[in-house]
Amino acid sequence: MEIKYTNTKEDLLAFNEHHLANSQVYQRRRIINLYVTPFVVLLVFCLLAFFTGKTSYYAGGVLGALASYLWTFVAYKRYAKKCSEVFQKEVFCEHKVVISDVGVNESTANSSSQFTWDALDKIETNEDYIFIYNTPATAFVIPKREIGKDSFEAVKLALDNAL
Repeated sequence: MEIKYTNTKEDLLAFNEHHLANSQVYQRRRIINLYVTPFVVLLVFCLLAFFTGKTSYYAGGVLGALASYLWTFVAYKRYAKKCSEVFQKEVFCEHKVVISDVGVNESTANSSSQFTWDALDKIETNEDYIFIYNTPATAFVIPKREIGKDSFEAVKLALDNAL
């Protein structure tokens, strides 16, 4: 089965959001940065205030913990969008993907790559995209709007049958 599509910035953003929402490593790091780090900042300043007798450290701890939380919250909200703002000529071009019994072959005007089924990391889908992961952090992003609903379902079925 052969399909052709062109990725846009929205496709890359959708991949980034999907990947980050489903990455256990990212989610663990996010929880540590959002909750544990501000708590540690608050705890350190409270201990400092307790042992030095200076109550101003309590205010510093509260402000430091709040600033740490807000900074991290905003950074994580913007992360997926910021990752998709970098122009990548091998992403924003026409792709040709051939799905066969052997694996997946992907080519663009500038490159070509072939992956056996064992070499692929995983395949995930949602209602608008198929993500064929060739590494734990990169994937071929096949948008439904580019290939049509019928072809999209056929590709999903072919991938399910191949695995």
